[in-house]
Amino acid sequence: MPLYRNVRRYLMIAALICALGIVPAAAEDAAPALPTIQVSGGRLMLGDQPFEIRGVNYTHPSGNPEGCPELHFGAAAANCPWDQAAIDADMERLHALGVNTVRVFLNYYVFGGARASNPEYRADAALANLDLMIASANRQGIYVLPVLLAKYPQDQMNQAGLAQAVDLYLNPVVRHLAGQTGLLGWDLFNEPDIGSPIDERCWDWDNGDFPLCREIAIQRADFMTGLHAQLRQIDSSHLTTIGMGFAKSYFRPAEAGPRMAALVDFYSFHYYDNDPYASGRYAQHWYYGQGLPGDLRRAIGELVALEQSKPVLVSELGFPSGPGALRDEAALRRDLALSLQTARDSGAAGVILWPFQPTPEELIGDLFTGT
Repeated sequence: MPLYRNVRRYLMIAALICALGIVPAAAEDAAPALPTIQVSGGRLMLGDQPFEIRGVNYTHPSGNPEGCPELHFGAAAANCPWDQAAIDADMERLHALGVNTVRVFLNYYVFGGARASNPEYRADAALANLDLMIASANRQGIYVLPVLLAKYPQDQMNQAGLAQAVDLYLNPVVRHLAGQTGLLGWDLFNEPDIGSPIDERCWDWDNGDFPLCREIAIQRADFMTGLHAQLRQIDSSHLTTIGMGFAKSYFRPAEAGPRMAALVDFYSFHYYDNDPYASGRYAQHWYYGQGLPGDLRRAIGELVALEQSKPVLVSELGFPSGPGALRDEAALRRDLALSLQTARDSGAAGVILWPFQPTPEELIGDLFTGT
């Protein structure tokens, strides 16, 4: 799901971490060097064996204080302190539940973008906390998929914005992590194909009813092409993907989709249905009217069938449950199991769940351990 918040809030948070200037101590136990995940024959491979991603979008530690819905990597220490013990405990719980991958959002302002308004800002403490989190995951055999440029201002997805983003954020972050083992790869941007922050009519950049949407798609393909080129100058080894809101955005519109497909080593996209309510906006241009599992099967199948044979990952998938939601606990377990089986039957490389539920156990259940 897109994670939009007030930009001013993040500038204030980033200023706090700069003022503190505290760099956490190194992890007590060194993380193991996890084997590199590679692509071969259209599949993700761990050595000579296919690697199925069984993942969770790790947005915050369990038991996070109210008002702290996201990982700030210590930047909001006054209200949302960095709790390494809680993260370590979560990684142990996720490992026990069969998770082998966490997807983590790296906020643009926290990891360098704040320097645009405060030249004295340093992201050292945030990077150190990120190292601790990666080490914690790796000790449990869990890979990390960082999402770059989270909360990036989407009205600046142009060449001037690219130059600043590369200088303030991309270069320092990628240089810091380029030698890390235990990264699955880089997710270059979250849902660049959703243009609604610019114009609600371009919720899907393939909305041909409005010429602006095509312009947004082309501009963003230009931005992502430049971003990828710069990343590859620093890190030529880690895999790349782009977490598209819609699977079809890798081939539509024709002026942008295929260019995005050329940038990635594996495709990734997000699947939600008509719950929560806001997801209903997807229906206007993307859903094929078949519901689950038909829509999910078709989305994966269209990517598998592309000429550039690459693995396909469903990097966000989930369903709200409980009071006010369409699903109760039984329906949640049913539809998550159906989604995972559909992904497997359709040739996908795995799924990464979105945490609509408050605890890992309520989210995952026996999904990854019972099959």
